[in-house]
Amino acid sequence: MKHLIFVTLASFILVITSGGQGLAQSKKERSFSGTHYYEHTPKVYKLDEEQMIIQFETLGVRVNDSGDGPFHETSVHIVGVMYRGKEESRLRAFETWTDSDGDKLIWELVDKKAEDSRTGTTPGTAKVFSGTGKYTGMEGTMDFLVRNPKSFPAGTGRGICREEVTLVPSN
Repeated sequence: MKHLIFVTLASFILVITSGGQGLAQSKKERSFSGTHYYEHTPKVYKLDEEQMIIQFETLGVRVNDSGDGPFHETSVHIVGVMYRGKEESRLRAFETWTDSDGDKLIWELVDKKAEDSRTGTTPGTAKVFSGTGKYTGMEGTMDFLVRNPKSFPAGTGRGICREEVTLVPSN
């Protein structure tokens, strides 16, 4: 009888422990996709006929493909500087998402490739740089693909950015 009670108790502890780990793992990593739409008026500094430095600030809004969840209908603000030459471009930028509570998640855009003239798109990657409020300590990565439609009026820009996001909340 004691053996049966021990086996039952050990089995119960195993079920609770493994179930708890499964729940903890499902809470840790969250993946979602979305799109953000933005506008900007860049400041262009021509170095010569083939090189320039572009300073920009974009303002926009993002929506999740699911129509809800974290960062759905979030304000987006990007500040950056880009070097563009004949053979390469380099970007240094920070992107801030502000939710309806005013909490922020700040991304560092770490890699942006040159525009693919065949498709009119520019791919890139980002990583979480910092956060405020409930996003303090959060980690994550983002793959993005930017499309820049023809803008009007002259000297302004518009963008559509598709995003695949993976976030890991702080403990």
